[in-house]
Formats: sequence, structure tokens, C-alpha cells
Amino acid sequence: MPEVITDTSPLQYLYQLAQLDLLPALYRQIRVPQAVADELAQGLVQGISLPDPTALSPG
Repeated sequence: MPEVITDTSPLQYLYQLAQLDLLPALYRQIRVPQAVADELAQGLVQGISLPDPTALSPG
């Protein structure tokens, strides 16, 4: 299985559709750049329903 580098939008929309589990089913490793993790974390602090990027993949 290939690796993937993800941006904020796919994570947000898959999370909202309750389909976030598709990523680990399709990809061996999911890479979340630090800027994306920071953006998600900022949204979480503001109370927006977003996925926790640390729960996706260590890399």
C-alpha cells in the first residue's frame, strides 16, 4: 500500500462524513504535515468538530 500526505480539507470532510477510517484502509502510512496538524489543533481549540491528527498516524 502507498503512503499519502494529506491536507486539512480531506481530513475534515472525511471526518464529517464518518469515513475517516478510509485513509488507513487505503494507505500504509498517512503523513500529516505540521502546518495541517496546527490548523486542525487551532480549530479544535475554537470548538470546531475536527479530527485529532495524532490519532491518524505517527508519521
